Amino acid sequence: MHGVVVKVISDLKGFESLSATWDSLLLKCQDDNSIFLTYEWLWTWWRHFGEGKKLNILLGQVIGIIPLMKMEYKIGPIKLHILEKISLTSCNYVWLTRPENRQEAIIAVLAYLKEELSKNKLALRLTLVPEDSKFLDLIHTHTSLVSEELVIQERITTAAPYITLPTTFDEYFRALGPRWRKKLRWASRSLEKSHNVAFKQFTADSVEEGLNKFFDLHQRRWQSVNIRGVFSTSKMKDFYREIASQFLRKNWLHFSCLTVGNEMASGEYGFVYNRKFYAFTGARDTRYPKYSVGHLHGMYLIKYAINNHLQEFDFLRGEEPYKFYWTKSTRKYIEIRIIKRGYFPGLSIKLLHAFLRVYQIRQYSLREIYSLYFIKRREREEKKRMGLDK
Repeated sequence: MHGVVVKVISDLKGFESLSATWDSLLLKCQDDNSIFLTYEWLWTWWRHFGEGKKLNILLGQVIGIIPLMKMEYKIGPIKLHILEKISLTSCNYVWLTRPENRQEAIIAVLAYLKEELSKNKLALRLTLVPEDSKFLDLIHTHTSLVSEELVIQERITTAAPYITLPTTFDEYFRALGPRWRKKLRWASRSLEKSHNVAFKQFTADSVEEGLNKFFDLHQRRWQSVNIRGVFSTSKMKDFYREIASQFLRKNWLHFSCLTVGNEMASGEYGFVYNRKFYAFTGARDTRYPKYSVGHLHGMYLIKYAINNHLQEFDFLRGEEPYKFYWTKSTRKYIEIRIIKRGYFPGLSIKLLHAFLRVYQIRQYSLREIYSLYFIKRREREEKKRMGLDK
């Protein structure tokens, strides 16, 4: 890593000043490019959720950026400080770096981590790293550089179903299972026969009204099963509003709904970026279960993606059974954990995992844990019925 010095950006002004450099690098990142690595996404996330966290953006001169933050996790008197990616979201391609600079960039990053994790008693956790990430490949290749000082553990945490899109919707539809095609045709005809049905994409003039209806629909669905839902706080709603505003200007937002009788029956807050459709957050009206309005909406979205010559439809993290009606292709998500090597490295990794697991569970009430357990159990039974159980 000759001549490459890692600089840490830890203040808001420094983060703000990176906008032009960020965009320049992003254009050259090729296969590690993602909507969740854009400056707009990470800057907006930090403004809304950065309180109580510390910026720790790694800037390798002009060859790369890794948007990290320092988090403090606390259970009673026990505290744990962890370096994590800004915005713990659905897909974490970890860094921005030119392909020709990847080798020197990973060496610089590992040298920084070797010193930082040892000196400040930190751990590094990178969640939801796609298996096709070039960062992951380079970690494998260069592990020996830090194997005496650091312990690196990887584990598969979930998968993300996706569709590699063909040239026409008819081609895609014919490839679906016959029972699924029959159900979609029946649901579409039956719903349209008894109701006025329309597919609508929101614009700058209608997005605020659409978001309010979307938030309400999403909350009603989850509260019906005793779970708070992501929009139980105004902070999350404000984040979605600002992302919508930012992405509309870039033509990245695809926020749509399926209306039944002029009311929103299904909503999808998604993104279009780099010839990929990201299905980020959906909301469904539980009053229309026999018509599968969410699935009908999904059919419209896939048709939109194909007609606009997109290459991939990404359902993002989570192996919910409904996604596998549309595709059998999945992308594994990996969690990377790196800690200082001690006398019992295996035990240290296990304790880190146990601590974070307990911390995560404590974020839910007992009633929510009970409800989530039964939801997961129903999903496992459905996947088994579909022949998807491992």
